[in-house]
Amino acid sequence: MKTQIEKIKPIDKVAFKILKIVSEKSNPYTFLSGKATEECIQKESRIGEKRPFTFTSLPDDDYLEFTIKF
Repeated sequence: MKTQIEKIKPIDKVAFKILKIVSEKSNPYTFLSGKATEECIQKESRIGEKRPFTFTSLPDDDYLEFTIKF
């Protein structure tokens, strides 16, 4: 699978222990609603540490959105 780097916009805390993460979307970036992707943070202590996340944005949106419960 192709690796893409996306810039994360400010993270919103939408409820207790729930975050909404929105990032830019490279073109073309295709996915199906409800599908997941593996994401990792480009931070020295986390490089290469991938985790699965489910898209909460729509494929036609001009951004990628993930809602995360921690």
